[in-house]
Amino acid sequence: MEIEKDTTQEEAHFGIITKMLAGVCHNCGICAYAEKKPNSTFGKLMRWHRKWCPAWAAHTKVYGEKPLSR
Repeated sequence: MEIEKDTTQEEAHFGIITKMLAGVCHNCGICAYAEKKPNSTFGKLMRWHRKWCPAWAAHTKVYGEKPLSR
């Protein structure tokens, strides 16, 4: 007996480390502060920081990009 897979819904499976890092970024108070003031020096610094942050990369994979990524 073969089970048909529903092709209309794609499921992405991420490792536990990726999910944990994404959660850290998703709940980061520092990022939330930078999002409130994106044109400040700190907001610009956080945009630069996100280019190499492993938590940011994991967040992008799991949840998509945050607004400050522009």
